[in-house]
Amino acid sequence: MGVFHNLFTIVYATWRQYLYTTGALFTLTWKWFTHGKEYFVEHIYPEPECLKNWNHKFVQLKDIRMHYVEEGPSDGDVLLMVHGFPEFWYSWRYQIQFFKRSHRCVAIDMRGYNTTDHPSGISNYNIKFLVDDIRQFIETLGLKKVTLAAHDLGAIISWRVAMLHPNLIDKLIICNVPHPSAFYQVYKSSKEQRDKSWYIYFFQSQLLPEIAMRSNKMKMLESMFRGKIAGIRNSQNFTDEDMLAWKHVFSQPGATTGPLNYYRDLFNASNVPKKLQVVQPKVLILWGDEDAFLDKKGAELSIQFCRQCRLQMIRGASHWVQQDQPDLVNTYMEQFMNEDSYNITNNFKEIKSHL
Repeated sequence: MGVFHNLFTIVYATWRQYLYTTGALFTLTWKWFTHGKEYFVEHIYPEPECLKNWNHKFVQLKDIRMHYVEEGPSDGDVLLMVHGFPEFWYSWRYQIQFFKRSHRCVAIDMRGYNTTDHPSGISNYNIKFLVDDIRQFIETLGLKKVTLAAHDLGAIISWRVAMLHPNLIDKLIICNVPHPSAFYQVYKSSKEQRDKSWYIYFFQSQLLPEIAMRSNKMKMLESMFRGKIAGIRNSQNFTDEDMLAWKHVFSQPGATTGPLNYYRDLFNASNVPKKLQVVQPKVLILWGDEDAFLDKKGAELSIQFCRQCRLQMIRGASHWVQQDQPDLVNTYMEQFMNEDSYNITNNFKEIKSHL
């Protein structure tokens, strides 16, 4: 069954890739005829004030130099934050400002993002490298008592950090991404989830996703955060200046290719180990229940793959939950980090990941 399943996955993914790529190609061709070349002019946006006056730092890892922002007492418990796609360290601005009074807040830019190095080649964005970047970062800076908080792509990486390197982190906070095995279960059974994953197939293609993201003054990027379907519901929490910050970062030369290369390597069989253990550190899952990309069933199923876990649904919040409802997210995070134990589940069996 494994061989046939893998073959089906490859064929299905390829078919969906061609479907969405063809649709995008027709759309962009139509835009060329109706709007002309001005539609495809690329703009470099200036750096807004909101990205300045933070404590910017760099650390040299084995293969890359990683940029991060650090605020708060140097001897405080560590809150290490990992962003998603298409984001960067600034997506944790509300959490940095809130927790810097009590924690050593560290928000990184992953490889390929913002001013962290952008290695060339799809193979350099295999998930094993992104996981190891986090391990190296923690060990190089000598971080102790780490609460690892992550969203979207960063959460995909951080689930694996917790499974492979449980000794490096004390607690895990996950925002709107299921455990990889839970996602696989939902993906198999839910047509809704497969339809919501359309962008993964589209991003497999070369060049076209970059053109789509950068054309029309980066309207695709804007619709992700401010659109009616996928956008942040509490629009006051994502200002015009915040939007300019995103456009500034992702309009830089080569800024979209690295992040997209992760998705182009997503179906590589070497992305994850064959066997993964139940997550041992304590886990808090925060989930905006109006997520346009992920079925909340994945959040519910994730509990069975954690030794100690709490799931907190946040009503009316989008996929971008920590920006959409920062006060609630901060309250739940603070309560979780101050607790010692809760809801221990007896799920110590070894499981296989098929993502």
